[in-house]
Amino acid sequence: MRRLGAFSPRVATTLTKTVPIIDIIPETSDIQTIRLGAYFPYKAGQAISLLIPGDPKKRFYSISSSPTEKDHIDITIKADREQALFGSLFSLNKGAQVEIAGPMGSFSLPEPLAGPYYFLAGGSGVTPFRAMVKFILDSRPSTDMWLFHSVKTPDDLIFKDQFLAWSQNPTFHFVPTFTRSTELDIEGETGRIGEVLLRKHLNMMGGTFFLCGPKEFVADMEHTLVKLGVPTARIRRENW
Repeated sequence: MRRLGAFSPRVATTLTKTVPIIDIIPETSDIQTIRLGAYFPYKAGQAISLLIPGDPKKRFYSISSSPTEKDHIDITIKADREQALFGSLFSLNKGAQVEIAGPMGSFSLPEPLAGPYYFLAGGSGVTPFRAMVKFILDSRPSTDMWLFHSVKTPDDLIFKDQFLAWSQNPTFHFVPTFTRSTELDIEGETGRIGEVLLRKHLNMMGGTFFLCGPKEFVADMEHTLVKLGVPTARIRRENW
């Protein structure tokens, strides 16, 4: 199963280098953000490849930091406890050296920024949206954005505190929804993202929709949007 933000690369690698880990930020019980002491130009939503010490497999992860955060590159990685990657990932320490290559991928914001933008994330698919939302807030804060994030429980939310803080900006709307919990510690919805939830929060379906998550989630979201009258040309997708 694909890791958080991982995907199949679509463009040639532009840079390969060995860089230090300068911080490791716990997000949930099985998700960590690895902050790398490196920077190169990239588009919000793009990705890098990564080689972790002790794991011979090259893996691909969306960059979760924004291009406006120019002193580091963040990748946010999920590792199930029963998988070998969990031991490699959670044994990493600050100062460790890893090999990265990139940027790569075509899942990115259009140019120039126009909006409104709607981000629909299933679980760890929220990773590239953290980069996109931060980039828009820093570059064109008047752009309307909606982020719908579907997870099992409130404990599974990634970047919760940041999204809640950013939602103080009247142009950014954060709508978490929980499929296996009705005991909410923040304002949110219950159930999956679907037609009823979208109609409740969106007065119109103009703008561009971005979908990211498991293959089944993305297919379901695209079907729902088409049913709501959104042209496929305004739907961008990334899945695993």
